[in-house]
Amino acid sequence: MSQNTKIALLRAAERLIAERGLGGISVKQITRASGSKNESALHYHFGSVDKLLKEVFASRFQEIEDKRVELLAKRDWKVAGDEIDQALYAAIAPYMAVCLQEGGRLYASFCAQLATDPRFDLGEIAREMGMDSLNTIRDLIRPHLSHIPQAALTTRARRALSITLVLVADYAKQIKQGNAAPLEEATTEVVATVAGFIRAPIRLE
Repeated sequence: MSQNTKIALLRAAERLIAERGLGGISVKQITRASGSKNESALHYHFGSVDKLLKEVFASRFQEIEDKRVELLAKRDWKVAGDEIDQALYAAIAPYMAVCLQEGGRLYASFCAQLATDPRFDLGEIAREMGMDSLNTIRDLIRPHLSHIPQAALTTRARRALSITLVLVADYAKQIKQGNAAPLEEATTEVVATVAGFIRAPIRLE
């Protein structure tokens, strides 16, 4: 029963934040939406709201990470372009694919909320979880961006994650509205957008 309550709290938080945003959600609302009658259940299972939100982010993480690792191992990329485009495809395609399921669409919208909240650094959270694929993707991309200073590249990588999550959430929204492009077409467009941001020349004054 205790484990069921924990899972119910995770899913309730994911849904409420995906639908309403972080600003308008209280512990009481999450607890009530989970079906728990114990108002201290959230703090019992997670310790704090911030820790709950990190666990929601982690809850579908392994599925996405496993698919990334598989793509990188097989080099099974369905996008034209150089190694930057192909590495970004491996990074982005698994996120896009989760949008085909309702739970994945909620997760995509939830992640976009976290990505735009200054309290959370999703890159750091991902590293804490051991997202080893990001290191592989970084190593594939870095040799092609030697003209960009390391400090700028680090900043762009952090911002690229936030941009990606917002674009994936937008695709989830389009699916819900019934006007989304096919998955591969939409994924290729997101890859092109993120690659363009990463490749942009440095403007010196």
